[in-house]
Parts: sequence; C-alpha cells; structure tokens
Amino acid sequence: VVAPDVWTYGPIETWPIPGTQSGAQTSGVVDVIQGAEGAIGYIDASRVEDGMGTVAVGVGEEYVPFSPEAAASVIDASPAAEGATDLRLTIDLARDTTESGTYPIVLVSYSIACSTYENEADAANVKAYFEYVASPEGQERAAQPDVAGSAPISDDLRERVTAALEQITVAG
Repeated sequence: VVAPDVWTYGPIETWPIPGTQSGAQTSGVVDVIQGAEGAIGYIDASRVEDGMGTVAVGVGEEYVPFSPEAAASVIDASPAAEGATDLRLTIDLARDTTESGTYPIVLVSYSIACSTYENEADAANVKAYFEYVASPEGQERAAQPDVAGSAPISDDLRERVTAALEQITVAG
C-alpha cells in the first residue's frame, strides 16, 4: 500500500467506504463515470471516451501522463521473467519502475505459437500472422480503440519477436 497512514483498510475485496457507486463490467463502469459528476473509476485506456480524463502516475521523481508510448515503454523497462528465453518472451512487469517516461499501470497480452509445425503451410501461415501482428501496420491496427486499443510494441521488442518467428520450423 502506497499510503498506509491514509489507507488503513489493507487489501480488500469489497470497497469499505459507503456512498459509492459501481457498475457491472466495463460498460457499466463507463456509464457510472459519465453519469456522476467528479467520478473516478478504472477502465481500460481503449475505453476512455471524450470528456473523460486519465491520471498521471508517479514514477520516480515525475508524474507520467498516460500515452500509448509511455504504456509500451514499461515493457522495455521490465526484466525478463524467470524461464524467459529467445522463444518465450515473458517479463516480470516492473510496476515499481522509476524509469522516466514509463506508465506502469498496464496489462500485458501474450500471443502463443508453436515453434514446430507438422507441415510447411501451417508454419508459413502462423509465421505470416505473427509477422503482421508485430509489424508497424499490425500494431497500428491493434491500437485502434474499435479493434483492441493496445499500446504498440517497441522496435526492440519487434526485433525479438521477429527473431523468435525466424525459428519456426517444420517437423521432420
């Protein structure tokens, strides 16, 4: 807990303060935020609509406003997870980073593929799909709010993904 002298409730499952509102699922939270003056809520950045604001997060000695680039940069500032390899590109998300310009309140999505396929067509199709997803064009498409609202991966991560995709082979 960041402010234990202020937040005295510890970890909780149910909000302990009366007089609050809640909404079911993201659309319900959006409705509550839009309908209540001065409301504060947490929703996926891709669902932030006109008239809503976002919070700048304290990182080190600065407050970093939300941006897709700042959200993506925390990935590069995060260490590899235990068991990560050149084919398993997993990280331990550094929510406590002090790296300038990072926005550490993110969710990380992973895509999974096999490194070996039974036939050339499957290997080629999987490789082509992931190459598109990792490409600047694929990342631009995924960043669109009506698609996924994802923060784009960095050039460094794109290079590591490309290197992993080059290792896809056909059995036998």
